[in-house]
Amino acid sequence: MSLPQDIVTKARHRGLTPWQLVQKIGRLERALDRAKCDGMDLATRVSELAAERAELEDRLDQVVIELADAHVDRAADRAELLELRAFKANILAVDAPAATRDIDPDDQPTHPQGIDVRPLWERYGKQGAA
Repeated sequence: MSLPQDIVTKARHRGLTPWQLVQKIGRLERALDRAKCDGMDLATRVSELAAERAELEDRLDQVVIELADAHVDRAADRAELLELRAFKANILAVDAPAATRDIDPDDQPTHPQGIDVRPLWERYGKQGAA
């Protein structure tokens, strides 16, 4: 191989001329710069999301505490409601002596004040049917 052929062979890299190699290196350097910028953007976004997550976790803790307080308040309110319902039931209870009952004058009440509804064998003094 002659010297000029060797220079030409070494000057060409995978079929590219020296100028094409310079252009390719420039493209690769720009792509590397874009990748670095994208990496910084992603790192910034990750830190923003981490801060947002910490804030949301704090809010969640506060809501859990408020919910626990509300649950205690709800239990107390329920106990008070049951107490008030029992009081209302006692106040509105109908009290009547056992032997007294309201009889409508148009109604025909049953025995002992009206119609005798005892079985026939009791009414006529016969023993029960066997």
